[in-house]
Amino acid sequence: MPESNLDNSVYADLGLRPVIHAGGATTNYGGSRMQSDTLAAYVAAAQSFVSVVELNRRVGTYIAEVTGAEAGMVTNGAAGAMVLSIAACMTGTDVAAVRRLPDATGLKDELVIQKTHRGGYSHMYTFPGARFVEVGDTQTCLAEEMTAAFSERTAAVAFLIAPGTYQGGLSLPEVTKLAHARDIPVIVDAAMTVPPRDNLRRFIREGADLVAMSGGKVIRGPQDTGLLYGRSDLIEAAHVNNSPNHAIGRPQKVSREGMLALYTALKSYMASDEDEMLREFETALEPILDDVGELDGLNVSIEHDDNKYFVPTLVVQFTRDWQGASPLEVQEKMLSGDPAIWVGRDLETSDLNISPINLQDGEAPIIARRLHTELSEHQT
Repeated sequence: MPESNLDNSVYADLGLRPVIHAGGATTNYGGSRMQSDTLAAYVAAAQSFVSVVELNRRVGTYIAEVTGAEAGMVTNGAAGAMVLSIAACMTGTDVAAVRRLPDATGLKDELVIQKTHRGGYSHMYTFPGARFVEVGDTQTCLAEEMTAAFSERTAAVAFLIAPGTYQGGLSLPEVTKLAHARDIPVIVDAAMTVPPRDNLRRFIREGADLVAMSGGKVIRGPQDTGLLYGRSDLIEAAHVNNSPNHAIGRPQKVSREGMLALYTALKSYMASDEDEMLREFETALEPILDDVGELDGLNVSIEHDDNKYFVPTLVVQFTRDWQGASPLEVQEKMLSGDPAIWVGRDLETSDLNISPINLQDGEAPIIARRLHTELSEHQT
């Protein structure tokens, strides 16, 4: 084992140096840290062989139990869950249709989506051959607009719940009511929405037929795992479209180690004291707030809400009075320095974000000193 997360010989052997990951559970730097019980389960699972189909179904039973859904399964990340969800709505359990994808000839292949919900991952739905039917505009969507978009070719409605998603359109309960009146299923992409833990159950309560969620963020499962849960008939169809079958989901296989590790991580998350975890996150950020908050031209705060910052997050806002390096330059300096520190940057506002999710003991003061230095040295 390495002496610390920054002293790891397996990466050094490849000429790579680890970073302090303060940018949230983002995939580009590895997601989040698996905890010791999850790592132990991963190793233990590798020692024996079982049917991966049966294992996924057993873990899926537990996913259904904690989410209030009829059924569940493990997928290759939330993006993999999105692919399987629309494939399931297009093919059902018709094996001939399953094996034909992404050729959707003769199948329901239209996916209705509010224009405000076209996010960076939306195109995952097109992999099995689905086509978007956008409704509304960039600010609003009317019930009449959505209903008018429904046709005999509508496979499903897609709904996005993600940090910063514009809330001006139709709500999930409103969408499910409209869709269910025409027997059309609703798929929710909720990859990054826990905490709060209740969000595992909320979207099913609000009528979702399928929910896609990441297993590798605050749940702390392996980064390449996700959850798909909802109606039992649609989960069965997703299984038929999934690996090990020769289907659209074959390239998205999840190992037995990953399935068992996600099961262990999810159990630990369900048993954890979420309020205490959030308090610890906020406490971890306070040294950075104290060190950086005094600099002129910056607004520095710890934010936590139900829309954009699902965990306490330190936000560094560069005001008009700021005279110094740009947010991008500061981000790059943090990453190129010693130690390398990855901090987030909001692409819309250019605010720098410091997330506590992956911080280990002693790292917050290091970030505080480095960030203060990079900001101070480049003031004009």
